[in-house]
Amino acid sequence: MPGLVLIDGSTVRASSPLARCALLGLAAVAAACGSKAPAITGLTVTVTMTGVAADQLEIKVTTPAGSALAPTPRPASAGGVLPSPQSVSIFLPDALAGSLATCTVMPLLKGQVAGAAGFDSTMLVLHELVPLSIALIGARRDDAGSLDAPDVEVGDAADDATTLDGVGSDVISPSSKANGRTCAGGGECESTLCVDGVCCASACGAVCQACNLPGKEGTCALVPSGAASAQCASQPASTCGFDGTCDGSGGCRRHPAGVECNVAACSGPTFTPASACDGQGRCVAASPVDCTPYACDATAAACGSTCKMDTDCVTGRQCLNGSCGTRPKKDDGAGCVASTDCTSGHCVDGVCCATACTGACLTCNQAGSQGMCLPVAAGSSDPHAVCKDAGASSCGRNGLCDGAGGCALYPAGVMCAAGNCRNATLVSPKRCDGKGACQTAPDVDCTPYRCDPSTTACYTSCVLTLQCAQRHTCSASVCR
Repeated sequence: MPGLVLIDGSTVRASSPLARCALLGLAAVAAACGSKAPAITGLTVTVTMTGVAADQLEIKVTTPAGSALAPTPRPASAGGVLPSPQSVSIFLPDALAGSLATCTVMPLLKGQVAGAAGFDSTMLVLHELVPLSIALIGARRDDAGSLDAPDVEVGDAADDATTLDGVGSDVISPSSKANGRTCAGGGECESTLCVDGVCCASACGAVCQACNLPGKEGTCALVPSGAASAQCASQPASTCGFDGTCDGSGGCRRHPAGVECNVAACSGPTFTPASACDGQGRCVAASPVDCTPYACDATAAACGSTCKMDTDCVTGRQCLNGSCGTRPKKDDGAGCVASTDCTSGHCVDGVCCATACTGACLTCNQAGSQGMCLPVAAGSSDPHAVCKDAGASSCGRNGLCDGAGGCALYPAGVMCAAGNCRNATLVSPKRCDGKGACQTAPDVDCTPYRCDPSTTACYTSCVLTLQCAQRHTCSASVCR
């Protein structure tokens, strides 16, 4: 519309001094249009350019409510290369006062993008043109002709993200993605971190943590027990080492209790059952069994129970009508393969046991106490697999025993939810209370610094303003 400036539906007559300034586009506001401004809500943006040649600057303004000013080139028609600095006033609706406005500036030359965009944010104030400074920095070449990244301070914003573009220059993405959205690189994300194919609130670099778990996308969380992970190298079952999956508490899982680690074998009349992992990296040998009066069947790796010839019986016994004779009952503590082998009628954990011994975290074959049903030591795996690991996120059963014949809970202090960063706020990790509950910890205000998503801790010094909280800048390594 001739004689009018249109900005997101807000009109200013070009006859006013400030409107004429906006029509001039990239003139120095104070010098060209006087120092007194009418009661207009908006921004006065000063753009400095180092190593950047541009004949237009494309300017865009966004707020949490959406676009406040669509990408608009200033000046409207390209002329010669613009000197630095440039300044422009942007008029916005009064209704946006109190909103966080992010101004993005893209250099153009002959209608083409001429460098990396820069942006910064500030809070809009009713009837004031809030000043904002944005630096556009071009990559420079070293003596060898390769591109080198200049030292640059970049303005802070709720949506800013800084990554390296692969040739050494700082690239600022104005179209940052929220946590949880798919990404190919950190430059797409407002957190600057692309982890497991999604924008993530923290670096999530610990073992068996992921940022793309269903329902938790964008937040670093513990990988459930039994889920495969490239971080956990699979080791042979014979070692009882890691089985290639996660343990649910931020570590690699060992082969679970009961996994065979040594095969069953025969030696004369003695049968040695297969050894099994205890879930803690140890291969526990089973008690040997005397197969008398039968021989141990090496082919089946078991005690014989019938015979066809005398060689199926132990030395000195004959095979009569398919039998080598009656197998004698065994006392508590002797090795067995069936309850019928035992005087007590209970064959438990490979030995004759005084009782059925079927509860959680009980065993009848502890060294020096074979035949007695006793609780296993605290922290041991449950030999009967009654205590299932519910995962650290539950703070419930951890798959181990409590030393009193019961299932242990995840102890106090175990992390049940990973921490993350939200601008200048460190969302503290949650930890188990030792009683089955996941306790919420108070968040930490990092102001005047931001929270560093790569370490999930507050910055304590700065190189870029990006490391400072809103409305703070980096000066001499300190956010002020």
